[in-house]
Amino acid sequence: MGSWSFALKITVTADVHLRERSETPERYRALENVLEQSRTERISEVIIAGDLFDRELRNYADFEAVCRQYGELQIHVIPGNHDPGINQRSFVGENIRVYDTPETVDIDRTSFMFLPYAPASTMAQCIAEYGGRPVGDLWVLVGHGDYYGGVREPNPLEPGTYMPLTRSDVEELGMQAVLLGHIHKADQWGAVTYVGSPCGLDINETGVRHFLLFDTANGAMEQRAIDTEHIYFVESFVVMPVENEVNILQEEIERRISAWELDAGRLSKVCVRVSAAGYARDRRAVHDALANGFAAFKYYGDAGPNTDELLMATDDQLNAIAQRTREIIDELDWDFGGDEPEREDVLMAALATIYGR
Repeated sequence: MGSWSFALKITVTADVHLRERSETPERYRALENVLEQSRTERISEVIIAGDLFDRELRNYADFEAVCRQYGELQIHVIPGNHDPGINQRSFVGENIRVYDTPETVDIDRTSFMFLPYAPASTMAQCIAEYGGRPVGDLWVLVGHGDYYGGVREPNPLEPGTYMPLTRSDVEELGMQAVLLGHIHKADQWGAVTYVGSPCGLDINETGVRHFLLFDTANGAMEQRAIDTEHIYFVESFVVMPVENEVNILQEEIERRISAWELDAGRLSKVCVRVSAAGYARDRRAVHDALANGFAAFKYYGDAGPNTDELLMATDDQLNAIAQRTREIIDELDWDFGGDEPEREDVLMAALATIYGR
Protein backbone atom coordinates (compact mmCIF):
# COMPACT_ATOMS: atom_id res chain seq x y z
CA MET A 1 0.00 0.00 0.00
CA GLY A 2 1.13 3.57 -0.63
CA SER A 3 0.78 6.56 1.63
CA TRP A 4 -0.68 10.03 1.09
CA SER A 5 1.82 12.88 0.85
CA PHE A 6 -0.04 15.84 -0.67
CA ALA A 7 -2.48 17.95 1.34
CA LEU A 8 -5.86 18.88 -0.06
CA LYS A 9 -9.24 18.74 1.58
CA ILE A 10 -12.28 17.75 -0.43
CA THR A 11 -15.92 18.24 0.58
CA VAL A 12 -18.13 15.16 0.28
CA THR A 13 -21.90 14.97 0.66
CA ALA A 14 -24.75 12.90 -0.80
CA ASP A 15 -28.52 12.37 -0.85
CA VAL A 16 -29.51 16.03 -1.10
CA HIS A 17 -32.79 15.03 -2.81
CA LEU A 18 -33.53 18.39 -4.43
CA ARG A 19 -36.72 19.16 -6.27
CA GLU A 20 -37.58 22.62 -7.53
CA ARG A 21 -36.58 25.21 -4.95
CA SER A 22 -40.19 26.12 -4.16
CA GLU A 23 -40.82 22.49 -3.16
CA THR A 24 -37.67 21.86 -1.11
CA PRO A 25 -36.29 25.23 0.06
CA GLU A 26 -34.71 23.80 3.22
CA ARG A 27 -32.71 21.26 1.24
CA TYR A 28 -31.34 24.00 -1.02
CA ARG A 29 -30.34 26.06 2.00
CA ALA A 30 -28.57 23.06 3.53
CA LEU A 31 -26.60 22.53 0.32
CA GLU A 32 -25.75 26.22 0.22
CA ASN A 33 -24.42 25.97 3.77
CA VAL A 34 -22.18 23.07 2.72
CA LEU A 35 -20.85 25.12 -0.19
CA GLU A 36 -20.44 28.25 1.92
CA GLN A 37 -18.40 26.40 4.52
CA SER A 38 -16.31 24.91 1.70
CA ARG A 39 -15.63 28.39 0.36
CA THR A 40 -14.67 29.65 3.82
CA GLU A 41 -12.14 26.83 4.18
CA ARG A 42 -10.79 27.46 0.66
CA ILE A 43 -11.87 24.03 -0.55
CA SER A 44 -12.04 23.81 -4.33
CA GLU A 45 -13.50 20.32 -4.92
CA VAL A 46 -16.97 19.15 -3.85
CA ILE A 47 -18.25 15.61 -4.40
CA ILE A 48 -21.96 14.68 -4.33
CA ALA A 49 -22.24 10.88 -4.09
CA GLY A 50 -25.63 10.35 -5.72
CA ASP A 51 -29.26 11.38 -5.28
CA LEU A 52 -28.55 15.05 -5.80
CA PHE A 53 -32.17 15.16 -6.96
CA ASP A 54 -35.22 13.44 -5.52
CA ARG A 55 -36.74 12.60 -8.88
CA GLU A 56 -36.34 13.23 -12.58
CA LEU A 57 -36.62 16.94 -13.41
CA ARG A 58 -36.93 18.87 -16.64
CA ASN A 59 -35.60 22.15 -15.27
CA TYR A 60 -32.30 22.30 -13.38
CA ALA A 61 -32.12 26.10 -13.20
CA ASP A 62 -32.51 26.24 -9.41
CA PHE A 63 -29.50 24.00 -8.84
CA GLU A 64 -27.49 25.81 -11.49
CA ALA A 65 -28.24 29.14 -9.78
CA VAL A 66 -26.75 27.77 -6.55
CA CYS A 67 -23.64 26.56 -8.39
CA ARG A 68 -23.16 29.97 -10.02
CA GLN A 69 -22.96 31.54 -6.55
CA TYR A 70 -19.95 29.28 -5.87
CA GLY A 71 -18.24 29.37 -9.24
CA GLU A 72 -14.81 28.77 -7.70
CA LEU A 73 -15.93 25.31 -6.54
CA GLN A 74 -15.69 22.33 -8.88
CA ILE A 75 -18.75 20.17 -8.19
CA HIS A 76 -18.45 16.47 -9.04
CA VAL A 77 -21.76 14.57 -9.23
CA ILE A 78 -22.57 10.90 -9.72
CA PRO A 79 -26.18 9.92 -10.45
CA GLY A 80 -27.94 7.92 -7.75
CA ASN A 81 -30.98 5.68 -7.95
CA HIS A 82 -33.26 8.74 -7.67
CA ASP A 83 -31.61 10.68 -10.49
CA PRO A 84 -30.21 8.14 -12.98
CA GLY A 85 -31.21 10.28 -15.97
CA ILE A 86 -28.85 13.17 -15.31
CA ASN A 87 -25.70 13.57 -17.38
CA GLN A 88 -23.37 16.33 -18.50
CA ARG A 89 -25.89 17.45 -21.13
CA SER A 90 -28.39 18.22 -18.38
CA PHE A 91 -26.46 21.24 -17.09
CA VAL A 92 -24.99 24.44 -18.46
CA GLY A 93 -23.00 25.39 -15.34
CA GLU A 94 -19.28 25.40 -16.06
CA ASN A 95 -18.37 24.14 -12.58
CA ILE A 96 -20.70 21.10 -12.67
CA ARG A 97 -19.21 17.77 -13.70
CA VAL A 98 -21.53 14.74 -13.97
CA TYR A 99 -20.20 11.19 -14.26
CA ASP A 100 -22.97 9.09 -15.83
CA THR A 101 -20.42 6.41 -16.74
CA PRO A 102 -17.53 5.20 -14.56
CA GLU A 103 -14.55 7.51 -14.70
CA THR A 104 -11.32 7.95 -12.77
CA VAL A 105 -10.13 11.47 -11.98
CA ASP A 106 -6.85 12.37 -10.30
CA ILE A 107 -7.27 15.01 -7.61
CA ASP A 108 -4.07 15.98 -5.85
CA ARG A 109 -2.38 12.76 -7.08
CA THR A 110 -5.07 10.59 -5.54
CA SER A 111 -7.29 8.71 -7.98
CA PHE A 112 -11.04 9.01 -7.43
CA MET A 113 -13.19 6.49 -9.28
CA PHE A 114 -16.66 7.95 -9.77
CA LEU A 115 -19.10 5.07 -10.11
CA PRO A 116 -22.69 6.08 -10.99
CA TYR A 117 -25.62 4.01 -9.81
CA ALA A 118 -26.46 1.06 -12.07
CA PRO A 119 -29.61 -0.97 -11.35
CA ALA A 120 -29.39 -4.78 -11.26
CA SER A 121 -25.62 -4.64 -10.89
CA THR A 122 -22.97 -4.67 -8.19
CA MET A 123 -20.19 -2.15 -7.73
CA ALA A 124 -17.57 -4.85 -8.30
CA GLN A 125 -19.19 -5.83 -11.61
CA CYS A 126 -19.25 -2.22 -12.79
CA ILE A 127 -15.60 -1.74 -11.82
CA ALA A 128 -14.65 -4.91 -13.73
CA GLU A 129 -16.59 -3.80 -16.82
CA TYR A 130 -14.88 -0.41 -16.61
CA GLY A 131 -11.50 -2.10 -16.72
CA GLY A 132 -10.68 -2.74 -13.11
CA ARG A 133 -9.17 -0.63 -10.38
CA PRO A 134 -7.08 2.44 -11.24
CA VAL A 135 -3.34 2.09 -11.70
CA GLY A 136 -1.42 3.05 -8.56
CA ASP A 137 -1.81 2.46 -4.86
CA LEU A 138 -3.86 5.48 -3.85
CA TRP A 139 -7.43 5.37 -4.98
CA VAL A 140 -10.85 6.20 -3.58
CA LEU A 141 -14.18 4.82 -4.75
CA VAL A 142 -17.17 7.18 -4.85
CA GLY A 143 -20.40 5.21 -5.24
CA HIS A 144 -24.07 4.96 -4.36
CA GLY A 145 -25.59 1.80 -2.93
CA ASP A 146 -25.55 -0.79 -0.14
CA TYR A 147 -22.45 -1.96 1.71
CA TYR A 148 -22.58 -5.53 3.00
CA GLY A 149 -19.69 -5.60 5.38
CA GLY A 150 -20.94 -5.05 8.89
CA VAL A 151 -23.99 -4.22 10.99
CA ARG A 152 -25.92 -2.07 8.57
CA GLU A 153 -28.89 0.20 9.11
CA PRO A 154 -30.81 0.08 5.82
CA ASN A 155 -32.66 2.98 4.28
CA PRO A 156 -36.20 2.41 5.63
CA LEU A 157 -37.68 4.32 2.69
CA GLU A 158 -36.10 1.99 0.12
CA PRO A 159 -36.17 -1.71 1.03
CA GLY A 160 -34.28 -4.08 -1.17
CA THR A 161 -30.76 -4.16 -2.56
CA TYR A 162 -29.17 -1.26 -4.39
CA MET A 163 -25.87 -1.77 -6.24
CA PRO A 164 -24.16 -3.66 -3.39
CA LEU A 165 -20.53 -3.61 -2.36
CA THR A 166 -19.07 -6.32 -0.13
CA ARG A 167 -16.25 -6.38 2.37
CA SER A 168 -14.34 -8.83 0.17
CA ASP A 169 -14.70 -6.41 -2.78
CA VAL A 170 -13.01 -3.69 -0.74
CA GLU A 171 -10.21 -6.01 0.34
CA GLU A 172 -9.59 -7.49 -3.12
CA LEU A 173 -9.64 -4.16 -4.96
CA GLY A 174 -7.40 -2.43 -2.43
CA MET A 175 -9.38 0.77 -1.97
CA GLN A 176 -7.88 3.29 0.43
CA ALA A 177 -11.35 4.68 1.07
CA VAL A 178 -14.93 4.19 -0.12
CA LEU A 179 -17.31 7.16 0.02
CA LEU A 180 -20.94 6.14 -0.42
CA GLY A 181 -24.35 7.69 -0.75
CA HIS A 182 -27.79 6.05 -0.43
CA ILE A 183 -28.00 5.46 3.35
CA HIS A 184 -28.97 8.83 4.79
CA LYS A 185 -27.43 8.23 8.19
CA ALA A 186 -23.69 8.93 8.38
CA ASP A 187 -21.74 5.83 9.39
CA GLN A 188 -18.39 4.13 8.91
CA TRP A 189 -16.98 0.60 8.79
CA GLY A 190 -13.24 0.56 8.27
CA ALA A 191 -12.47 2.05 4.86
CA VAL A 192 -16.17 2.43 3.98
CA THR A 193 -18.00 5.63 4.91
CA TYR A 194 -21.58 6.70 4.34
CA VAL A 195 -21.44 10.49 4.31
CA GLY A 196 -25.15 10.95 5.14
CA SER A 197 -27.68 13.47 3.88
CA PRO A 198 -27.14 17.21 4.54
CA CYS A 199 -30.77 17.84 5.49
CA GLY A 200 -33.22 15.56 7.29
CA LEU A 201 -35.82 14.61 4.71
CA ASP A 202 -38.38 13.83 7.40
CA ILE A 203 -38.73 13.36 11.16
CA ASN A 204 -37.03 9.94 11.05
CA GLU A 205 -33.71 11.43 9.90
CA THR A 206 -32.65 12.66 13.30
CA GLY A 207 -29.83 14.66 14.79
CA VAL A 208 -27.46 17.33 13.53
CA ARG A 209 -26.59 16.74 9.88
CA HIS A 210 -22.99 16.76 8.67
CA PHE A 211 -20.86 16.76 5.58
CA LEU A 212 -17.45 15.15 5.25
CA LEU A 213 -14.00 16.59 4.72
CA PHE A 214 -11.60 14.14 3.11
CA ASP A 215 -7.91 14.96 3.47
CA THR A 216 -5.75 13.66 0.63
CA ALA A 217 -2.62 14.19 2.73
CA ASN A 218 -3.37 11.16 4.88
CA GLY A 219 -6.85 9.90 4.03
CA ALA A 220 -8.23 11.36 7.26
CA MET A 221 -11.92 12.27 7.42
CA GLU A 222 -13.74 14.68 9.66
CA GLN A 223 -17.35 15.76 9.94
CA ARG A 224 -18.56 19.33 9.83
CA ALA A 225 -21.98 20.30 11.15
CA ILE A 226 -24.47 21.80 8.73
CA ASP A 227 -26.66 24.72 9.74
CA THR A 228 -30.18 23.47 8.96
CA GLU A 229 -33.56 25.00 9.77
CA HIS A 230 -34.73 21.97 11.72
CA ILE A 231 -33.00 19.30 13.77
CA TYR A 232 -35.28 16.30 14.14
CA PHE A 233 -35.51 13.95 17.10
CA VAL A 234 -37.86 11.02 17.78
CA GLU A 235 -38.23 10.12 21.45
CA SER A 236 -40.34 7.18 22.60
CA PHE A 237 -40.76 6.06 26.19
CA VAL A 238 -41.87 2.83 27.83
CA VAL A 239 -43.79 3.64 31.01
CA MET A 240 -44.05 1.25 33.96
CA PRO A 241 -46.94 1.42 36.47
CA VAL A 242 -45.03 2.36 39.63
CA GLU A 243 -45.82 4.95 42.28
CA ASN A 244 -43.12 7.35 41.11
CA GLU A 245 -43.73 6.79 37.39
CA VAL A 246 -43.95 10.52 36.65
CA ASN A 247 -40.70 11.36 38.45
CA ILE A 248 -38.92 8.55 36.62
CA LEU A 249 -40.28 9.84 33.31
CA GLN A 250 -39.22 13.42 34.06
CA GLU A 251 -35.69 12.29 34.82
CA GLU A 252 -35.58 10.28 31.60
CA ILE A 253 -36.82 13.27 29.56
CA GLU A 254 -34.00 15.40 30.97
CA ARG A 255 -31.48 12.68 30.17
CA ARG A 256 -32.70 12.35 26.58
CA ILE A 257 -32.51 16.10 25.92
CA SER A 258 -29.04 16.26 27.47
CA ALA A 259 -27.94 13.38 25.23
CA TRP A 260 -28.68 15.51 22.16
CA GLU A 261 -25.60 17.56 23.13
CA LEU A 262 -26.90 20.75 21.53
CA ASP A 263 -26.05 24.33 22.40
CA ALA A 264 -28.78 26.93 22.90
CA GLY A 265 -28.74 27.98 19.26
CA ARG A 266 -29.31 24.48 17.96
CA LEU A 267 -31.85 23.63 20.67
CA SER A 268 -34.03 26.40 19.24
CA LYS A 269 -34.19 24.46 15.95
CA VAL A 270 -35.28 21.13 17.40
CA CYS A 271 -38.47 19.57 16.06
CA VAL A 272 -39.66 16.45 17.88
CA ARG A 273 -42.01 13.51 17.71
CA VAL A 274 -42.77 12.20 21.21
CA SER A 275 -44.69 9.08 22.22
CA ALA A 276 -45.22 6.89 25.25
CA ALA A 277 -46.33 3.27 25.40
CA GLY A 278 -46.69 0.78 28.20
CA TYR A 279 -48.83 0.92 31.34
CA ALA A 280 -49.44 3.74 33.79
CA ARG A 281 -51.25 4.37 37.04
CA ASP A 282 -52.08 7.90 35.88
CA ARG A 283 -52.22 8.40 32.11
CA ARG A 284 -53.11 12.07 32.48
CA ALA A 285 -50.07 12.79 34.64
CA VAL A 286 -47.78 10.95 32.24
CA HIS A 287 -49.18 12.86 29.25
CA ASP A 288 -48.73 16.17 31.08
CA ALA A 289 -45.16 15.27 32.03
CA LEU A 290 -44.33 14.64 28.38
CA ALA A 291 -46.00 17.88 27.28
CA ASN A 292 -44.18 19.90 29.91
CA GLY A 293 -40.85 18.18 29.36
CA PHE A 294 -40.80 19.01 25.64
CA ALA A 295 -42.68 22.31 25.86
CA ALA A 296 -39.65 24.26 24.61
CA PHE A 297 -39.63 22.47 21.25
CA LYS A 298 -41.74 22.43 18.14
CA TYR A 299 -43.66 19.24 17.43
CA TYR A 300 -43.48 17.59 14.04
CA GLY A 301 -46.92 18.12 12.56
CA ASP A 302 -47.92 20.06 15.70
CA ALA A 303 -49.44 16.85 17.07
CA GLY A 304 -48.10 16.95 20.64
CA PRO A 305 -47.20 13.84 22.64
CA ASN A 306 -48.80 10.61 21.44
CA THR A 307 -50.04 8.43 24.29
CA ASP A 308 -52.45 6.26 22.29
CA GLU A 309 -50.47 3.13 23.20
CA LEU A 310 -50.28 4.01 26.91
CA LEU A 311 -52.77 1.90 28.86
CA MET A 312 -54.07 2.09 32.40
CA ALA A 313 -52.82 -0.46 34.96
CA THR A 314 -54.77 -0.62 38.23
CA ASP A 315 -54.05 -4.18 39.39
CA ASP A 316 -51.31 -3.90 42.05
CA GLN A 317 -50.43 -7.59 41.78
CA LEU A 318 -49.90 -7.42 38.02
CA ASN A 319 -47.99 -4.17 38.47
CA ALA A 320 -45.60 -5.89 40.87
CA ILE A 321 -45.06 -8.73 38.39
CA ALA A 322 -44.41 -6.19 35.64
CA GLN A 323 -41.85 -4.37 37.75
CA ARG A 324 -39.99 -7.59 38.58
CA THR A 325 -40.08 -8.58 34.91
CA ARG A 326 -38.41 -5.32 33.94
CA GLU A 327 -35.68 -5.90 36.50
CA ILE A 328 -35.01 -9.35 35.02
CA ILE A 329 -34.88 -7.97 31.48
CA ASP A 330 -32.47 -5.24 32.58
CA GLU A 331 -30.19 -7.93 34.02
CA LEU A 332 -30.17 -10.04 30.85
CA ASP A 333 -26.83 -10.59 29.14
CA TRP A 334 -28.39 -10.07 25.73
CA ASP A 335 -27.04 -8.23 22.72
CA PHE A 336 -30.07 -6.00 22.21
CA GLY A 337 -30.46 -4.22 18.88
CA GLY A 338 -28.99 -4.98 15.45
CA ASP A 339 -30.39 -8.35 14.40
CA GLU A 340 -31.95 -8.81 17.85
CA PRO A 341 -35.02 -6.97 19.25
CA GLU A 342 -34.41 -3.75 21.14
CA ARG A 343 -34.69 -3.90 24.92
CA GLU A 344 -37.89 -1.84 24.81
CA ASP A 345 -39.46 -4.27 22.32
CA VAL A 346 -38.75 -7.20 24.63
CA LEU A 347 -40.21 -5.31 27.58
CA MET A 348 -43.37 -4.35 25.68
CA ALA A 349 -43.91 -7.96 24.60
CA ALA A 350 -43.53 -9.12 28.20
CA LEU A 351 -45.94 -6.46 29.49
CA ALA A 352 -48.54 -7.39 26.88
CA THR A 353 -48.38 -10.99 28.14
CA ILE A 354 -48.69 -9.92 31.77
CA TYR A 355 -51.63 -7.60 31.22
CA GLY A 356 -53.30 -9.60 28.49
CA ARG A 357 -52.75 -6.93 25.80
